[in-house]
Amino acid sequence: MYGAEVAYIALVAADVEAAAKMFEKDYGLTRSTKKFDGRQVPMLSVGETALAIFAPGDPYVDGTPHMGVHHFALAVDDLENAIDDITRRGVAFETGKVEKSLDDGKRALLSLKATNGIRTYVSSRIDRAPYKGGFIERVDHLGIMGTDNPICVDTYCTRLGLELTGEQFDTEIQTPVEHFIYRNPRTERVVTHTRQSDVVANVHDLFILAGDWDMEIIQPMNTTKVYRASGEHAGDTMQDHGVVDQFLRTRGPGLHHIAFRVTDIDTHLSRLENAGYNMIDRVGRRGARLSRIGFIHPKSTHKILTHLVERPDL
Repeated sequence: MYGAEVAYIALVAADVEAAAKMFEKDYGLTRSTKKFDGRQVPMLSVGETALAIFAPGDPYVDGTPHMGVHHFALAVDDLENAIDDITRRGVAFETGKVEKSLDDGKRALLSLKATNGIRTYVSSRIDRAPYKGGFIERVDHLGIMGTDNPICVDTYCTRLGLELTGEQFDTEIQTPVEHFIYRNPRTERVVTHTRQSDVVANVHDLFILAGDWDMEIIQPMNTTKVYRASGEHAGDTMQDHGVVDQFLRTRGPGLHHIAFRVTDIDTHLSRLENAGYNMIDRVGRRGARLSRIGFIHPKSTHKILTHLVERPDL
């Protein structure tokens, strides 16, 4: 079985040092550094995993110009044996090449076709500072935009042994209602007519456990319309559907955002707003798995889209 431990989550930030200070000061994560090719990489421990932060164009993140969540790495004791075992399980690797990892370790990238574009490495273990704890309990999930949920279940769950912890169908239906009022000197008549309902947003979410957090893989289903999300205002199902569609059209399937588990979400959203963050959500709104969620605008987080999650254990 793989996925019992995640070595790290790789983020790409517009300003690496400023992002590391933000996660340390305002998010309360525990900071340390890791070595890679003679330089220091900021690492922020949270729960049972850690965030490693890189600049756009860094070769460790394939020279990508895009900010946000780039990849994560599943920790293994023996990389060479893991590569052989995973290959026997029917999961290919992207290049077959073993690359350098943090702390003089090694890593290999799973086939992007097999993971539906989710950049997933298998990596040697990495020592990290223990999380000291704070208002953030742990990473709740990584938000992922997908186009083929069945292949994700086959690769991650059936072949690699990660746990499918749940799924959700999120549908928004609009029903137009016409209201007629007729008046003349003798009478007034009111008629209400309901027209056929229209599915305006429909997504299928998968939740797959990796370490102490989930992959939330969001696949849009066929609908008659696509609503565009500005990113400037609190969202709803239609807005979120628009975000998924925009991302898939411009980038294809892959990692999109990182969410942190908290209690008393309204208090913490207010605290971040008072600290000067530009908020998409000022109070928690309904999210997946009976949660309340709130997004912080990526303009305030060095182009890394983050949000807070308060939810019951189901």
